[in-house]
Amino acid sequence: MIDFRYHIVSIVAIFFALGAGVLLGAGPLKGTREDVVTAQAERDRQALADAREDLIQAKSLDKYRDDYVTKVTSGLTTARLKDRRVAIVRMPNAEDSLVDNVSKELEAAGAQITTNVSLDSELFSPEQRPMVDPLVNQLVTADVTFGQDSTTYQRAGQILARGIAAKEEGQSVDDDATKVISGLTGSKLMGVKPTPKDRATLVVVVAGKPPTPAPDDNTYADAVDLTEGLDTGSGGVVLAGTPETAQNGGLLKAMRADSDATKNVSSVDVADLPSGRATVVFALVEQAEGKAGQYGGVDAKDGVAPAAVLAAER
Repeated sequence: MIDFRYHIVSIVAIFFALGAGVLLGAGPLKGTREDVVTAQAERDRQALADAREDLIQAKSLDKYRDDYVTKVTSGLTTARLKDRRVAIVRMPNAEDSLVDNVSKELEAAGAQITTNVSLDSELFSPEQRPMVDPLVNQLVTADVTFGQDSTTYQRAGQILARGIAAKEEGQSVDDDATKVISGLTGSKLMGVKPTPKDRATLVVVVAGKPPTPAPDDNTYADAVDLTEGLDTGSGGVVLAGTPETAQNGGLLKAMRADSDATKNVSSVDVADLPSGRATVVFALVEQAEGKAGQYGGVDAKDGVAPAAVLAAER
C-alpha cells in the first residue's frame, strides 16, 4: 500500500511545478521567449531582403545578357536574309509578343515579311477534320502534286503553301494563289493579312503556348503534318517556339519526335530570347541551302545554332 504522505508530497510537487511555470512565464523566461520571436522575425526579414536582392540582381543580369546578345548578334544577322521573302504562320495560341519579336528580327536581317497567316484552333478539331479533305481537293491546282502516302493535313499544308509561298524567289500571287487564299480564308479556319502581292520562299511557323493541363504529344500530329506540307510547297520552314513548346505537351516536342519531319523542317526552341531569334535567322539561311536542324536549349540534337552558317560568316 502506498503511504498517504506520498500522495500529499506528489500533489504539493504538482502545484509547485505549476506555480513555477507561471512565474517563469511571467518573469525571466518571458523575455527569453520574446527575444526568440524577435530574433526569428529579424531572420525572416533578412531572408526576404536577401531574396529580393537576388531577384533584382538576377533580373539585371538577364537584362544585361539579353542586351549584350542583341548587340552582338545584330551584326551576325545583318543582311543574312536580304531580298528574301518570308511568310509567318501562327499556330493557335501563338503569343503576339513572340510573333512580333520574331518578325522584327527577320526584318532586321533584311527579310521582307509578305503576310501573316493565323490558323484557327478549329482547323485541328476532330469536328472540322472531315471538312478539310474536301476543301483541299476543291482548291488543288494543276501544279501541285501530292505524295502517294500524304495525309490530309500534309496536303492542306501544300495547298496553303501554294497560296503564300513558292520554292523559287520572284513568284507573284497569281490567279491560282488568289483562289487558294480566298478559299482558305472563306472557310474561316484561317486568316491571311495582309493579302500578299508576292509569294514567299521561306516560312516561319510560330508554335502556340501549350494549354494546361498539357495534352498528349499525339494531339499535334495534324499540326506537324501541316508544317511538313508547308515545307514541301516552299523553299524551307523553321518552326519557332519557346522552351515549354519543346517539352511534353508542346508542338516542338511532337515535331522533333517525328523522324520524317526533322529531315526537312528546322526548329528553334528559344525564340523568346534574342539569341534564339538570331538562331531562327540562321536556321532560315540553312533551310534556303536545303538543310535542316533542331536548335535551342531543350533536347535540341543539333546544338544552339547551325554551325555551318556561323562558320561561313567567320
